[in-house]
Amino acid sequence: MRTSLTTRVFVLANHLKNRTIPFMSHGSRKKWLWAVEIVFATVIVVAVGWNFRNILKGLDPAELPLQVRWELFLPAGLLYLLAHLCWSTFWVRLLLSQGVKVSWFVGLRTYYISQFGKYVPGKFLVPLMRVGMLRPHGGHPIPVAITAVYETLTSMSAGALLAVLFLPALGVLPVEISGNVVILFAVAAVPLGLGVLNKLAARIAKKRRPPEARPLPSPSIFLLAQGLLHGACGYGLLALSLGITIQALLPKPQAWSGEALAVNLAAVALSYVAGFVIAVAPGGLGAREMALKLALTPQFTPALGPQAAAVAVIVALTLRLTWTIAEVIVGLLLYVKKPLIRPLHPAPHPWHPEKIHA
Repeated sequence: MRTSLTTRVFVLANHLKNRTIPFMSHGSRKKWLWAVEIVFATVIVVAVGWNFRNILKGLDPAELPLQVRWELFLPAGLLYLLAHLCWSTFWVRLLLSQGVKVSWFVGLRTYYISQFGKYVPGKFLVPLMRVGMLRPHGGHPIPVAITAVYETLTSMSAGALLAVLFLPALGVLPVEISGNVVILFAVAAVPLGLGVLNKLAARIAKKRRPPEARPLPSPSIFLLAQGLLHGACGYGLLALSLGITIQALLPKPQAWSGEALAVNLAAVALSYVAGFVIAVAPGGLGAREMALKLALTPQFTPALGPQAAAVAVIVALTLRLTWTIAEVIVGLLLYVKKPLIRPLHPAPHPWHPEKIHA
């Protein structure tokens, strides 16, 4: 009887998986991959920095149309933290839906502290940090890691959807943006598509696994759809933060209006998705600022002329600095405030099934 192509591919993949490269151990491969990611991240940051340097070169800071209002940076930072509160509450809801019974404080604290992991190239450290922090509180590694991935993908999906909806508000789009709208649609479709596939996989696995085995994590499609609302609220707060930062720097910024909010919403959504798509960029550094510069320059051009690009760069860098300072302060405060670790007791939820004997 002839072996099917699928079976032969599976056997070949399994054979290759078990083979080792004689001149390179598993640890060596990991080190090489780590080195490549760091090199790529460095190249991206240096390239963007060089681009910004060329834009700002020859400009006298005293001649730029800037007027700093320091008191506005505090609400800009607070709005950034509130945006992440929208996303972190969705993650805690995902945890609870998968039987990870942690308190809201523990869940939110874990989220904010784990944000430091995004500054490592590859962005893989964030779910690992969440797994490590919740394990003493009874959080099983599998649902913690998978819900972290779902939370990130859902937030990025919301950003991609908003970017597509509000792209017309940016007016004449640079080719770097208008030529990549398909990527935005692809990012927007990822979490819900994964949710459907995960549901199918969980049903198939349930039939083939013993009754006492832990079920696979499978967030409901309805909950993932609600996650898009969490994400949209977060981006709305980020747009307000960007608007306040512009108000803090420009002597005559645009008046608050629905049109200005739509422009800022498209700009922050684009910048976040750009930072996510370029995975090796630590914390989206460089990619996010470049996207903001491309999105804001056309809006500043009517009033600032040839200085518009330079001012857009300064706004993008100031926004990054404001958000990072707010993130570091809150992360350190929450790290110092360590929650009590109570003795773990078996609970009748999906990840710790309890057998009841008559």
